[in-house]
Amino acid sequence: LYIAHALWVTPPEIPQTQTPQTPDTGAAALANPEDPDALVRRDGVYNFVLLGKDVDSSNTDTIILVSFDTAQGKIGMISIPRDTAVNRTWSKTPKINAAFHGAGSDVLLEEIQNTFGIPVDYYVHVDLKGFIALVDELDGVDIEIPLDMNYDDPYQNLHIHFSAGYQHLDGQETMEAVRYRHDNKSSPNYRSNQWYTDLQRGEFQREVLMALAKKVVSWNSIPKVTSFVDIFNSYVDTNLPLDDMLYFAEQALKLDLSSAVQQSSLTGRGDGVVRGYQWCYVYEAEDILPTLNSLLNPYTRDLRADDLDLPQADRYLQSY
Repeated sequence: LYIAHALWVTPPEIPQTQTPQTPDTGAAALANPEDPDALVRRDGVYNFVLLGKDVDSSNTDTIILVSFDTAQGKIGMISIPRDTAVNRTWSKTPKINAAFHGAGSDVLLEEIQNTFGIPVDYYVHVDLKGFIALVDELDGVDIEIPLDMNYDDPYQNLHIHFSAGYQHLDGQETMEAVRYRHDNKSSPNYRSNQWYTDLQRGEFQREVLMALAKKVVSWNSIPKVTSFVDIFNSYVDTNLPLDDMLYFAEQALKLDLSSAVQQSSLTGRGDGVVRGYQWCYVYEAEDILPTLNSLLNPYTRDLRADDLDLPQADRYLQSY
């Protein structure tokens, strides 16, 4: 496979530049590259969304946006909280984590672009069994557990018990740690752990992802990485063709991930009430545009407020 790959691997074609759907047309329209306001894609910049499924509801419990600038050798990453509110017509619930299971991958990608102005070229969706298997294929991960975790859910057969600190986790243990949100209410640490919100959870999930990626890159061996890509492809649902997957893996081998990757979170509020649904994550354009433009924007111009479609909360559940 590696010999064949080396002979014909080429960079994937950048999708034709499009503007998001508009109420007037109901469909995306091609942008004019000569228009200074047009959204024109930069060469060599590709966007991905990494998705992890929640076992009990099939919602996407983990949503991580990744931009890979192969020309500049840079990677940007942010997590989208699962309760982020979006504008949609196909369902009453406004939370983005229902899109993949409820309406399909195309709808999720459209909602990300319409909400944040970021086009997504590829999705990679992995369920819990696949995640456990992939971590075990890499002989586990060494990671800093940020706090004591104690949570039991007998209905899901989910039992999470870790002490804070640096430790080695196998696939099952890694799955448990990245799924942790809070202690049981009966736990003595339930209140003291309230600082660990979906933002901190997303940050920890990205740290685990980076630790796994560094293990693969540390091999510094295209044949070995190619073999792992074959295994990876068998555990995920994705629209990323195998030859493109191999191309991106080869490009990643050229990077020092410790310096090439920049991560951040989107500043917002998680206590919004949107169309009657509580605890929705909502944002103001001026708070998130700097992060979107610095880490994810694949266009030749900066995104602006009118490129985003951010729902507004009817009210908030907490007073700040």
